[in-house]
Amino acid sequence: MKKKAESQATTYKSRKQKTHIETDRRYVMERLDQSLPLVTEDWNRVEQMLNLLTEFAPSGMVTELANAIASYADDQARRGYVLGQEDLVRELRRRVA
Repeated sequence: MKKKAESQATTYKSRKQKTHIETDRRYVMERLDQSLPLVTEDWNRVEQMLNLLTEFAPSGMVTELANAIASYADDQARRGYVLGQEDLVRELRRRVA
């Protein structure tokens, strides 16, 4: 009976950590979406190139490529944001000490 209670407590802690990580991830994604402009000169050029590609490659393949690029870019931006926050915390701690 005791093992079952310990197992449930461990499962609860694990779920709580996952929920916390997901909440943090959503917050970072929302901040990035708010802070980064979606229509820029660079993006317009990418969009033009993707449109050109659709003339030669199947549109499904181009869509898959665009999604892979967007996913990679989101991940990199998220990592950059988190690293920046860690640097900020380190700097604030250094100033306080």
